[in-house]
Amino acid sequence: MKPATGYILLSHGQSRRVSEDLPSPLYHQLYSLIKSYIIDGTLHHGEKLPSERELIEAFDVSRITVKRAVNELAAEDLVERARGKGTHVTHKYTPKPVQAPLLGVLEEIDSIAENSVAQVIDCRIMVPPQAIRGEFSTDRNDSLFHLVRTRSRAGALFGYFDSWSAGVEMPSSTDIFINQSRHQYFRESGMEVSHINQTISAVPANEAIASHLHVGVGFPLLSLVRRSYCLKNDKETLVDYLLALYNTELFQYEMDLKLD
Repeated sequence: MKPATGYILLSHGQSRRVSEDLPSPLYHQLYSLIKSYIIDGTLHHGEKLPSERELIEAFDVSRITVKRAVNELAAEDLVERARGKGTHVTHKYTPKPVQAPLLGVLEEIDSIAENSVAQVIDCRIMVPPQAIRGEFSTDRNDSLFHLVRTRSRAGALFGYFDSWSAGVEMPSSTDIFINQSRHQYFRESGMEVSHINQTISAVPANEAIASHLHVGVGFPLLSLVRRSYCLKNDKETLVDYLLALYNTELFQYEMDLKLD
């Protein structure tokens, strides 16, 4: 059974974010950590938080510390405590899309590729699973270009990338993806992207991803889903779907936007 999202708080690495070595009180550190996950939608409306005992054991803090942290969250109407039912998130997260120039997004993609090294795990043309066929609206027997890679910088694995692309031929050698972005190859192949949509969230690492990134199962990862479209006959068509998973201890995603 897949664990509840709230149990990302109990995953590997979280306990280090609450420490007596930090200047702020322990209860405030725990309160701030949980609040950040609620505000950004990682802990969604109705989600049950771990029990007091689980939080005490996970963060090695006292019951008073946990109670005060949860009381602070309740005072801000972020959670609701009910005897016998536990503590549930009451805040409703509504994602707000950020508008950014397409050129800037493509430059960011190329920059990541130029400043890291990829290892190709899988590269072939194949029939995708049902979920991907639904994204592309393809028939049962239609094939797409599938590429799976990890990326590292200075020997440290920071990202796992699983992509599906339409209208792309197999390259003569997969080595071209070691030091350059897929989009550079796509542009050279004639793919013209007119619109990119990106969704960022947080997910725990499953067993397969944990193995590829050398982290523990349940480790918090930054998830980025990028859909790239081209304009054909006045209609946008999906041509590329990418799932990128980043090690949050080694990678930060920064956007620098200017108002018009």
